Amino acid sequence: MLQVSDIDEEVARLIDLIRSGVGDDRGLVFVSGGLDSDVVARLTVRALGVSRVKMLTVIQDDMSPIHLEQARCLATQLGVELVEIDLRGLPLEVLYRLAVADQQEVFDPLGLLDPARMKCSLRTVLTSTYQDRGYVVIGTGNRTESELGFFLPFGDGIWHIGPIAHLYKTEVRLIAAAVGTSESVLGQPPSAGFWVDQTDREDLGFWLVNEGPIQREREFSDGEVAQADEFSRKLDETALDELLLILSVGGNVGEASLPPDLIAKVELVVKRSARFKGRPTGVTLSRPSSDSAPRI
Repeated sequence: MLQVSDIDEEVARLIDLIRSGVGDDRGLVFVSGGLDSDVVARLTVRALGVSRVKMLTVIQDDMSPIHLEQARCLATQLGVELVEIDLRGLPLEVLYRLAVADQQEVFDPLGLLDPARMKCSLRTVLTSTYQDRGYVVIGTGNRTESELGFFLPFGDGIWHIGPIAHLYKTEVRLIAAAVGTSESVLGQPPSAGFWVDQTDREDLGFWLVNEGPIQREREFSDGEVAQADEFSRKLDETALDELLLILSVGGNVGEASLPPDLIAKVELVVKRSARFKGRPTGVTLSRPSSDSAPRI
């Protein structure tokens, strides 16, 4: 794991990655008011300068007010104009139309999962539009989210450069403290921000009960809700990241500090997330070997 003594060198590496990856073009960063996008925005401004950074935030239904406030504060601190895109109402409208058009899938506009997923999916429309104008999309996902499956492959999983994609959440926190992230952002619990008071820890508790990503709306019994709450309370960010690192290198999970029942559940989530969220994209065939240059 990244150590405090490594921070200056790692920050320099991240800045160099962004600068070399963007080249002479402009960088695009979606900011949410959370820790990851705060760190990436600060690194991107350091790498490219204020004039070559576009910052966007999406205003959604049921969005926690503190997230928008912190996104605005970040933009002010960095001296970058924040483009605020108001999509309130649109995710549900699209979802209702989808539910009518494809009744076999039983999309649920009144649930939690499908509306949240649609909110994330619609950012692909924005990403694609800016990308085609020449912007380089700077991703904000971290390795903890990636290995647990807390992302949409065709939503927030689409980017050109992922500065913190190799870092676990605890490592991102170390970078955040070094680049000037505010205490209010550092202190808030990780959250996708799809509804007020949502937290990643609570969501992960239900994923652990489900033994993998929850792909469709489902009911949880009172016993399962209690178990999810127990798992959430047992989760420790540092211990979770250490376990994920052990799993990624094929190490001995007995060295992890989480309880054995929790370790087993995390292993299942990681395995099934890799299957559902880690499928390769752009798979195709090569041209036949018999191909030859056209004759003129």
